[in-house]
Amino acid sequence: MTTLAPDLAERFRTDGFAFPVNALTPAEAEQALAGCHTYLRTVSAAGGALARYAAFPKIHLVASWADRIVHHPAILDAVEALLGPELLVWSTNLFVRPAHSGSSLAWHQDAVYLGLDGYQQHAARVWVALTDTTVANGTMRYARGSHLGGALPHRFSGSGLEDIMRGEEIAVDIDEAATVDVILSAGQCSVHHLAMAHCSGPNHTDAGRFNFAIDYVTPRVRPTAGEDSALLVRGADPGAFLPEARPASDFDQAALREFYAAVARRQKRIDQTVLGRSGKPGGDPARDGARDRAQDPA
Repeated sequence: MTTLAPDLAERFRTDGFAFPVNALTPAEAEQALAGCHTYLRTVSAAGGALARYAAFPKIHLVASWADRIVHHPAILDAVEALLGPELLVWSTNLFVRPAHSGSSLAWHQDAVYLGLDGYQQHAARVWVALTDTTVANGTMRYARGSHLGGALPHRFSGSGLEDIMRGEEIAVDIDEAATVDVILSAGQCSVHHLAMAHCSGPNHTDAGRFNFAIDYVTPRVRPTAGEDSALLVRGADPGAFLPEARPASDFDQAALREFYAAVARRQKRIDQTVLGRSGKPGGDPARDGARDRAQDPA
């Protein structure tokens, strides 16, 4: 059993986050980063749906390095301490901030885009550092306690391209005195509530920042509308989700079929959630494209 900080659950409940959690060993983090680089080259060359969904939402269904991380005992032990013994992986996400990238993302919450009921008590996001994360390379920032207010209204800060690319931002003021920079060594992770307000900054360093995020849910979480699927990683109850299968090897035919079906279901659900938030069909293509490029902008 993994040794966990005794106040992990209390910090998650009160602050809305907890870190650092020791997860991958340095050697495992190095191996995962190498696998990630190979994966990105492969999906870029393949094009199509593999390239479109390279960073979200089902990386673990086709890439063995990602599958190993979502099943890592240290991570699962930490999440079980927060959510209980029945755990599913709802999505995986890859966040890359290239060297000398001026990109930044506005203060936002994950929960407003996901279309999940029950996330308030039965879900968590694990943000795994495949490289060191620092203020200099644009690491994530949390607003302590912001999850306690639930899902907040969001808006774009302006109509210019830079405003759109920064994503929607929370339409309330953030108390800067309550913000915390997520400083991690490669292999460590943070865990945060899906209603935690967070943002990220530009990368001023000579190396890219790579983070792999996993959304864990329990069977008590349900999609707000439509069919959805998830991968059972602990316990025996898939809840309301269609079951997914682990890949036998990278991009094998069964894994690809699983991936294509899962991302099609999820895209339909994203479209329904966005439509429900906007209250009307269609939308601004630039803004929709920006959200496609950064499904959760961390």
